[in-house]
Amino acid sequence: MHSLLLPTLYLGGCITAMSAFSYVYRRVAGFQPVEPWFPVNTQKQEYIALLNCEIPVPEHHLRASLLRRAMEGVRRLVTIQQEKPALQQLMKTGSVGDDLWRDFIVAEQEIMTELQEISQEAETYKEGWGQTIFSTAAQMLEHEKQKALLVEMKQMREDEKNRLLIQEKRDERESRLMEGNRMREAQKMEDLLRTAEAENIENKAP
Repeated sequence: MHSLLLPTLYLGGCITAMSAFSYVYRRVAGFQPVEPWFPVNTQKQEYIALLNCEIPVPEHHLRASLLRRAMEGVRRLVTIQQEKPALQQLMKTGSVGDDLWRDFIVAEQEIMTELQEISQEAETYKEGWGQTIFSTAAQMLEHEKQKALLVEMKQMREDEKNRLLIQEKRDERESRLMEGNRMREAQKMEDLLRTAEAENIENKAP
């Protein structure tokens, strides 16, 4: 924990400085960015920030950060692959404009460049890791998905359990209410019978 404390403190400042430089550069160069297909890649920013911090960060932390970056890269690649056929079909029918397709192509190219950069970075830590880092990242994403599914299923079971408990209490209250109504009706009928019997006795009296 202590070995990563100071680099972590530098992380916010590094990212802020990088973002400011990118913003100023675009304004000076007159660059007109397309609408981004994905939000800011914070995993990539965090890795670069740790890599460039003044205080050296232990290699295992850098490797872990690069793996998280690879997971985000794989996640975005899967999204691109899933959305491309539908978008192509919409393009054929004229349902979307060229601007949207341009944004998509830019995002696809950025993803491929990002994956290539990740592979090159992985090779700097261990020869051959650039070929296996994405399979590891995909396995970890699948593990996260399965974990999220288990949590969701557990929550659904808890919700169903609570629903049944609430229904059981509601049925119990309704049962008690009905039983109370029956008892009151029985008592009322008994009182009426007693009254009628008393009236009959009174009428028969000489």
